[in-house]
Amino acid sequence: MLFNSPDFKVMQKSMDMLWLKQRVISNNIANIETPGYKAKAVSFRNVLNHEYYKENPDKIESLEPVVSTDTSSSIRIDGNNVDLDRESLELWKTYAQYSYLRERVSGQIKNMRYVINNL
Repeated sequence: MLFNSPDFKVMQKSMDMLWLKQRVISNNIANIETPGYKAKAVSFRNVLNHEYYKENPDKIESLEPVVSTDTSSSIRIDGNNVDLDRESLELWKTYAQYSYLRERVSGQIKNMRYVINNL
């Protein structure tokens, strides 16, 4: 079935992780004026590429992204290290990736619906 296929599960998990990344980036942007705030980042590319999950697709649902705090020094005097340009670019890239995956999932569902309706 479509919803149980490893490819579909990876796309679904990727969309969940991209949604989290959008929330984290939005939170960074919302805190751009908060003194001492350190930007957070979400990493999951290495998680999805991990060989273990390629060999054990049934374990995909247990994947968890890594949320880390950027402890690099800030050029701002208030200690905040949020870079609005970088965050805005990351937000746009994340949105584009999410949109692409949404279209792929939607296309697979449309194909399944077509097959079901034309049997």
